[in-house]
Amino acid sequence: MIERATDTIGRWLAVNILIAVLAAAAANAAFMALAGVWARPNLTAVGVIDQAAGVARVLDGAPDSLRAHLAAAASGPNFTVEWFASDAALPMPTLGATFHNGQDKVRTLLGRPDARVLAFEPGDPGLDGQPITFYALAIRMSDGSWTRFVATERSWGLSAHARLLLTSAFFIVSSLAVAAVAGRRLARPMQRFAAQAELFGRDVHAPAMTAEGPREFRVAASSFNTMQERIQRYVEGRTEILAAISHDLRAPLTRMRLRGEFIEDAEQQRKLFRDVDEMQAMVAEALAFFRDSSEAEGSTRFMLSELVHTVVDDFRDQGYAIADDIPDGVAYFGRPVALSRALANLVGNAVRYGDAVRVYVDVRDERLEVRVDDNGPGIPAEYREAVFRPFFRLERSRNRATGGVGLGLAAARSAARAHGGDVTLGDSPDGGLRAVLVLPLG
Repeated sequence: MIERATDTIGRWLAVNILIAVLAAAAANAAFMALAGVWARPNLTAVGVIDQAAGVARVLDGAPDSLRAHLAAAASGPNFTVEWFASDAALPMPTLGATFHNGQDKVRTLLGRPDARVLAFEPGDPGLDGQPITFYALAIRMSDGSWTRFVATERSWGLSAHARLLLTSAFFIVSSLAVAAVAGRRLARPMQRFAAQAELFGRDVHAPAMTAEGPREFRVAASSFNTMQERIQRYVEGRTEILAAISHDLRAPLTRMRLRGEFIEDAEQQRKLFRDVDEMQAMVAEALAFFRDSSEAEGSTRFMLSELVHTVVDDFRDQGYAIADDIPDGVAYFGRPVALSRALANLVGNAVRYGDAVRVYVDVRDERLEVRVDDNGPGIPAEYREAVFRPFFRLERSRNRATGGVGLGLAAARSAARAHGGDVTLGDSPDGGLRAVLVLPLG
């Protein structure tokens, strides 16, 4: 297979840099060619009229034999002065070129109200009908002869030093602009690769990376996709096995409960049923946890404020007293079902251990926070990270009902981190525990 010239990263960089250099050079060339036209001031405003009238006045008072020499002596680096003895000798058309804008000023400077002044620009027709390529100002002397001033450019009405500064400034600005565009183009494949890697770090079910750009980037993207597929298969396989084990435990637990019905000792029967109920609760929560981990819910834009209101209202319907401070109109892009379960776990823990619960939603800087406060016994600081481990539980005395099996906080943090956020625990102003769900807005 024949590779394209820009296929490898070395050639790709070289081609992009070459394009950037050529673009900067073309922009500067266009500026040099066109800025003189766009920025060219009127001849009456740059001192050209005064200088030409002064030379013409000197030549008009000089004898014919000296006029040609005086004209040559008056020529400068930016223009030439020539003297012609008659209309026929003047190599310019004398019709249709009257300098209307500056004629009165020239006449005033010459002291001759009837003096004729002609002006020509590149593109005006010459005597042979071909366009001329220079600027010219022709002034008729009092004896019928002509003095012609010719310049190849108008120099924008600026000195050579000022023109150099202007062109240098434009060259620097245009080069920086082109370099910025080229740099962005060069960095785009790397940025896409980094963004996709970051997304996969948060969500194992992230879509595959698009293989584009130079060959090295395409190879890296293909290898990354292969690695992602292997990790996904590993996670899915592990989750399926654990879910199957949890599911298969239901049958022997059911048989244990049936056999317990034949135990005559009431105390032993009660203890057995309590253990069976606890194991069944563990199995149910484990199945829910593994199901949530294996589901690949799609991200969408939704109203987070409404989702929090719904979770809070569900607990209120169960008889729990919950105060809230939830502003309206808070939108978020993510997986609403996963976040709903995470919030339900946090609020469920709060109502289980506290009598007074408050839920806040706060948008600050580039993140969104959902805070859940309760007035319960709280969690000692040394255990606030340990409780996020699956199946970790504190002492039974903290549990007012069943206390769960230690998967609620693990599931909540897993959902938050899948969105690039986190769940942290701290002290509540109400004396109990504060759980904070943090989500990035970027």
